[in-house]
Amino acid sequence: MSGGPGRTGTAIAKNDVEAADWYRQAAEDGVPDAMVDYAYMLLFGRGVEGNEAAAAAWLREAVDRGSARAMAVLGVLYLEGRGVPEDKAEGVRLTRLAAEKGDPLGTRNLGVLHENGLFAGRRTYHAKDGAEALRLYRRIADMGDKVAQAFLANMLLRGQGGVKDVEQGLVWLRKSADQGYGPAQSALGFQYEKGEVVPPSLEEAARWYRRSAESGYARGQVRWALALAAGKGVGRNDEEAVRWLRLAAGQNDAWGQTELASMIMEGRGTACDLAEADALAEKAARQAYGEAKLLLGRLRDRKHPPACPAS
Repeated sequence: MSGGPGRTGTAIAKNDVEAADWYRQAAEDGVPDAMVDYAYMLLFGRGVEGNEAAAAAWLREAVDRGSARAMAVLGVLYLEGRGVPEDKAEGVRLTRLAAEKGDPLGTRNLGVLHENGLFAGRRTYHAKDGAEALRLYRRIADMGDKVAQAFLANMLLRGQGGVKDVEQGLVWLRKSADQGYGPAQSALGFQYEKGEVVPPSLEEAARWYRRSAESGYARGQVRWALALAAGKGVGRNDEEAVRWLRLAAGQNDAWGQTELASMIMEGRGTACDLAEADALAEKAARQAYGEAKLLLGRLRDRKHPPACPAS
C-alpha cells in the first residue's frame, strides 16, 4: 500500500510497547484482528507484561465474533492448558473450526493432529490419518506456508502417510529453507552432511547450519557450533563454537547445554570451569537427555573425578 501525501518512505521505528497499546485500543473498539494481535503480545510478553489468561480472554472475544485466527490460537491454548484449563476436546474442536474456515495455522495444526494423533490415557481425542495430514499440509504449503512446507517435506522423505517421494520432499524442504525457516535449514544441512539423498557436501551442510543458527533455531545453532568445533566444512574455531553453544543453551536446549558443558569441561574455546559444566549438564539431564546424564555421572564420579586439562 502506498504512503499518503508527505510520506518519504523512511522506515518506521519499531516499538513493541506502542504497538501493544495500539492493538489494545483497536481491540477495545471491537476489531477482531486486533484482539488476536494483542493476545499474541500478551502471550509472549511483547510490549506488555505477559498474561496468558488475559490473552485467552481476548481470543475468546474474537472467536465469538467469528475470527478463524482466534479459533486456531485459542485451540492451541486449550490443547496445552495455557491461560485456560486444559481441554483437549475443545482444543480439537476449535482447531477443526479454524481449518474449515481456511485459517493457515488451524489447517497446519489439524494436519499435526492427523499426523500424530492425540491420545491421553485410554482416550483418543483425534485419530491418526497420515493421508489427511499430507493433504492438509500440501494445501497450505502450496500457499507458501514455510512451516507446512517443512512438515510436508518430512512426511514425504520418511514415507509417512503412505507416500514416499524423496525428490518432492527435498523440493519442499528447500522451499521452506529458502524462506528462512530455521528447522528446515538445519534439516537441509543434515541431508548434505549425511549425503544419502543428495550429494554429500560438508561445505553446503555448514552453510545451511549457519543460516539456521542465524535464524535463532537452537538445534541449528548446535549443529553450526559442532561444525566449527570439528572444522567440518568450515575453518575450525572453538571460541566461535562456544559462543553459538551458549546461545542454544540459553534457549534451554538440552543438546546445546550438553555440548557446551563438554567444551567447558575440556577447556576448549573457553576457560575450564567444572562447576559451570556440572550446572549445564544437570539442566540438560533434568530434561531427560541421556548424553547429559552420562556426562553428569562422569562429572560427579568420586572414584575418577574429572580435572581441568593442564594449561
